[in-house]
Amino acid sequence: MYLSPEDGLVALPHGPGADWARTALDLSAFEEHHEGIHVLALNTPATAQHSIDTLYRNAQHFGITVDITRRPFIGDAARRIAQALDGTWEVEIGNLQLPQSDARQRLRWAWSAPDGSLSYTVGAYGAQMSAAAFLAHEDGRELIVAERPWDKQLLVGALAPHIDFPSLGIQSPASIVAPTEQTAVKKITRTLLPSYDRALADAHLLMLDATLAQVREARGSAEHADLMPLASALRQHAPYLIRHMRSTLPGPLAAQSAAVLARAEKTFTLAPPPEDQAASELLDQWLDHGTRLTEMTRSLPAAQPGLPQPPSGPASPSPNTPPLSRHHR
Repeated sequence: MYLSPEDGLVALPHGPGADWARTALDLSAFEEHHEGIHVLALNTPATAQHSIDTLYRNAQHFGITVDITRRPFIGDAARRIAQALDGTWEVEIGNLQLPQSDARQRLRWAWSAPDGSLSYTVGAYGAQMSAAAFLAHEDGRELIVAERPWDKQLLVGALAPHIDFPSLGIQSPASIVAPTEQTAVKKITRTLLPSYDRALADAHLLMLDATLAQVREARGSAEHADLMPLASALRQHAPYLIRHMRSTLPGPLAAQSAAVLARAEKTFTLAPPPEDQAASELLDQWLDHGTRLTEMTRSLPAAQPGLPQPPSGPASPSPNTPPLSRHHR
């Protein structure tokens, strides 16, 4: 259990007796705020003390152990980091000690270079990570905030919004390690988020290229393919590039560029195609607006999206990374 200034007592059931621990917490008036995260408010001391006494009796009855740590709860740090970042970030906390938890499954979406701090920690020490917080921005970006098990430094990295993104051969987002929340916010702002934005633009562009190739194939065939999968893919990748262009281009958009983006937005995000529209006409619109959007994205002077980086070879752990032999065979 953790003592959280914001939540009160925070309990994370784990181990062989996790199911009995959850039962004991439920019977002791703890509330499950997130999956595997059970909270007892302390604003009414007498009620809280009764719940704590009940918990210890239940624990003895069910044969489980209650451990209390003085370590700060990762959820508190994550919420403060989210508040310090630009924009609105929703925070969800997960118990990584439950093997089938949603949080444990979301670790599979960690997006970092193979030798980056996030990939190394999740791959080599994931079983020792107790909890993680997931910060979700309204534009679809998602970060993971956790602690490195061996030195308790904050670890922050990006999650891939699409399962194929990490295998596209582009440069992965950076992940950062920091001793304090203030340092973490600086590194996230200066290093992680810019690299995340570049990786997202490159990945969405490559995926949009692949979808447009399927659209061309469908347009050239005698029998048009099912349009629904194509429409779904276009709506998944084009809107990000439209937002990216509007936020990246310096100064006000030129009238021609603004018109191109407006037409693409209407085609791919705002207006569903009329039911009576001919398939060939719809495919032509997709090709026209999609091609213009990819050409505009590639015209950005500061980046080279769509050009996958060569894969890097295996790298040795950084000097501050403990050798695997200390913990694993």
